[in-house]
Amino acid sequence: MPVAGLAIALGGPLLLVLLVRWLALDAVSLGSRLTLWSLAGIVLAIAARDGGPWLSTMGIGPFGMADFLATVEAIVVMLAGAIVLQRCLARLGFNRASGSDLHKKIYALPARYRVFMIFTAAVTEEVLYRGYAIGIGKDVFGSLPVAFAVSLAVFVAAHFTHGARALVTVFWISLVMSWLFVFTGNLFACMLAHFVIDAFGVLFAPWLMARRRAQAQLATGSG
Repeated sequence: MPVAGLAIALGGPLLLVLLVRWLALDAVSLGSRLTLWSLAGIVLAIAARDGGPWLSTMGIGPFGMADFLATVEAIVVMLAGAIVLQRCLARLGFNRASGSDLHKKIYALPARYRVFMIFTAAVTEEVLYRGYAIGIGKDVFGSLPVAFAVSLAVFVAAHFTHGARALVTVFWISLVMSWLFVFTGNLFACMLAHFVIDAFGVLFAPWLMARRRAQAQLATGSG
């Protein structure tokens, strides 16, 4: 059963993204979010059915001060690295065109639904990619580095619709998030970091851009 759970954890979200793409479905629909919750529930049920210390193996345990401090450090590193990477890519001539349509669609959604999307990603993706794919995957593969690398590669692949430029940032964030899981052994640390990072990109950044545009328009009008 651990092998089946690993196949679901790694292949389920990627298959969902491919089906949405091939069938021209709504990538941000409620159905897609509920599917992610179902996949996370299935792997948790498989882990519980297999017995053993599955809770601790998946990093489900107390969230202490050391975990919180490591989470804050990881968030700072992820944000700083993402900003530097995007600026470097912009200077090299890479643009956001390939993933801009999806981003615009997400930004146009009601704030309440975007919060739901962020919460869904933070919980389900961490259960699938970190808790199961790394926590239990290391036993299935017989190697922590292999489980780490496979989880990282598949996580990035499952976000290919965001565009080539965004994938560089996705890779960086996933790398640090996976390190956070291995370092703390705490899944809740990863969920919190994931939520904050996505909230910055999906809630705060669009709000900041809209505010800057409004200020620019006011400045132009007053001039």
